[in-house]
Amino acid sequence: MPVDTVIVTWIHLLAASIWVGGTLFIALVLNPVLKRLVNDDGMRVEIIINVGRRFNGVAIPVIALLLGTGVYNSLPYLSAGFVFTPYTTVLLVKVGLVISMLLVWLVHAKISNNISSSTDKSIALRVRSRAITLGKVLGIQAVSVLLLAAILDSL
Repeated sequence: MPVDTVIVTWIHLLAASIWVGGTLFIALVLNPVLKRLVNDDGMRVEIIINVGRRFNGVAIPVIALLLGTGVYNSLPYLSAGFVFTPYTTVLLVKVGLVISMLLVWLVHAKISNNISSSTDKSIALRVRSRAITLGKVLGIQAVSVLLLAAILDSL
């Protein structure tokens, strides 16, 4: 395998680890710990929003790396024109899932911003419930993208 391919693949895997690891950490570690240790809903939401904003500062460049390296890694399979093969079929599913994940992430970020700007506690709690659901969807999507990457690697 050429050195450039190894480096690009390594960057892709590192970026995926940061994106998926961060997403799962927030959902599976930070949220439950805060729920147990912080009784004030407002304070808990404020902490999560601040962590989410900090993570977004890392996630945005990581997503750019993922998209760039993903396209680079796919070029050898697509350079001769698009032909439906098992690889390209799984790749299309992965790309579709990544696009839907980015859309869910953008909606999640918008909802989180609405929570922090809302002065009405009942509205904030209702919006928070939607943000939690979207966070779970993001986690499932992220793990699914990893599964598809493993399938692509095996083809």
